[in-house]
Amino acid sequence: MLTGLAANRNVLKNLVIRDLQRRYVGSIGGFFWSVIHPIVQLACYSFVFGVVMGSRVDTRFAGYNYPIFILCGLLPWLFFSETITRNCSSITDNSVLVTKTVIPAEILPLSVTLSSLIQHAIGLIILLAVLATFFQVHLSILYVLLYLPIMVCLAQGLGWILAGLQVFIRDTLQVLQIVIWLWFWFTPIVYTLEGVPTLKAIGRFNPMALIITGYRNALLNQANPNMSEVAIVFALSLAIFVVGALLFRQAKPGFADVL
Repeated sequence: MLTGLAANRNVLKNLVIRDLQRRYVGSIGGFFWSVIHPIVQLACYSFVFGVVMGSRVDTRFAGYNYPIFILCGLLPWLFFSETITRNCSSITDNSVLVTKTVIPAEILPLSVTLSSLIQHAIGLIILLAVLATFFQVHLSILYVLLYLPIMVCLAQGLGWILAGLQVFIRDTLQVLQIVIWLWFWFTPIVYTLEGVPTLKAIGRFNPMALIITGYRNALLNQANPNMSEVAIVFALSLAIFVVGALLFRQAKPGFADVL
């Protein structure tokens, strides 16, 4: 499978470019819509939790305001949720490419992931610019490079599984949207696990809890990562990546008949 992806790397590159163009071509706002949507979400969460509910940042993050605290967790979550949601429908939305061409079907979900990764990188650069202008940027941000591949492996593995399921069970996307909504609230994005002890036990079984906590700690110069926990989540993400690839490969021969 990896050999096939490497052999079709030019096709993959063109699919990524096509996906990015489809986001912005013909749109007056263009690229700015990818910035506006997170800002609107950030404003809503900041108002509801910061103003209405009176939530405050953990004392460990003193010196940073609540919107920055949320944004550091929201940014990786947006990448993860968008990636697996768009992966889910990547085969059914491009059925012509699957049935009429000889490109490997697994390239389609992967192209979506890489496109989302480029978007995430742009958002990360903007966040770092804000931190550098109004706060501080520390060398701890390099730990982001530790969590990013873990998150990509997890998202792509789940993406392949969901893309295969969506072909045969068209309700998969609808169920996924509900799961994503629930998953958001059980992930420490607008709060910390230390601040909500009742959710701390659940957080141990949520790989995105460790990834987002690590992201936030890296960006805001907090505690160094617990390498044993990182190793466990990395092993889990890699296992999901491999299982997703194998399941997708087994399901792929039946795509043409269903599509």
